[in-house]
Amino acid sequence: MESPFAALARKYRAMADLRRAHAAGGGTATPAVLRALAAEFPGALRELDALTLETLDRRAEALTAAADGTTPAEPWMTWLQGYHGLLRAALRVKRRVARAPVIPDARADALAREATEAAGIPLDAAFVRAVAHPPGGRINGVVFARLGEHLGVAPEAVWDALFPTRRPDRFRPMPTAEPATEAGTAQAPRPPDGGVPSG
Repeated sequence: MESPFAALARKYRAMADLRRAHAAGGGTATPAVLRALAAEFPGALRELDALTLETLDRRAEALTAAADGTTPAEPWMTWLQGYHGLLRAALRVKRRVARAPVIPDARADALAREATEAAGIPLDAAFVRAVAHPPGGRINGVVFARLGEHLGVAPEAVWDALFPTRRPDRFRPMPTAEPATEAGTAQAPRPPDGGVPSG
């Protein structure tokens, strides 16, 4: 059975392969490939957009060594595992309550139990309600806040470790969506770190 760190290493190798193929003129990955990557590793498309090829390769190598027991696991590896699990849970909750202005206590508790199972981290009704109506419109802010609380680490430190950035506005409210395009659909505002929106 594939270990969590081995799975994460496989993810980074796949993303590095996509980046190299694109650089070699192979075009962009198909929607089906990107959907599969995002389904298994929620938040991976943000990484693909934001991280350098060197970072992707370095993380793949480090995770492979940790999975093999060659080197000790580094904190960011566990943080990343938690991030994918929490975001998976958050997106599942968001799909279930997207149009619910109020969530009854019994419903929130039931969703919290489902989210806990999906994340592998204890979650409660407060998490469910925060995901349903995320402060500033950013689910990632909710995810990093809860992950930091679980780890006993400042959310900003976790964010910087997983998505290195110097921009100070990544926790600010999401800007209003841009006007509709010619195709008649609104363009989702891009998060400040250059990734793809998670909510």
